[in-house]
Amino acid sequence: IVKLSAMGDIIHAMVALQYIKQVNPTLQIDWIVEQGFAKVLEGNPHIDHILPVNLKKIKADKKKIFEQIKIVRDYAKNNYDLIIDAQGLIKSAITSKLLGKNRAGFSKNSIREGLASYFYQYKINIAYDANTIERNAKVMSDPLGVEITKQMILEKEPFLFFDEAPEIEEYLSSM
Repeated sequence: IVKLSAMGDIIHAMVALQYIKQVNPTLQIDWIVEQGFAKVLEGNPHIDHILPVNLKKIKADKKKIFEQIKIVRDYAKNNYDLIIDAQGLIKSAITSKLLGKNRAGFSKNSIREGLASYFYQYKINIAYDANTIERNAKVMSDPLGVEITKQMILEKEPFLFFDEAPEIEEYLSSM
């Protein structure tokens, strides 16, 4: 799964994982995310590996792009069967392309940066203004043949896990 940033979006997308794993408990789910948001995913039993990147470094130093491409290409050595871009941005679409050949993501009319959809073989069509949790659940589950209903979302189990609750100031300052 590629969902790089926006803490709220990452949290909303995590809802789908429990249902995906219910259907296929042996499925390996790795999540590529901006380093500053990796802690949000930690401890989730439905995620096998958290793969951090620091694409934000590139804004400060354009030469860092090569370092980040190398990191993503190293992750691609895992030979993923499917890459799901749950973000729908050009940067996440390019990251998805570097990760593997079989890619899924939002259709052109379902995202703000419609150009990103040209990077996917499997395109998920859902209204851009649909509920965020439903959008994330659909983009993450449809390519796997898993159906997640509104009722399932309402009846979800906890999906944020912490060994011990972090101090909020400490957590926010690390981002």
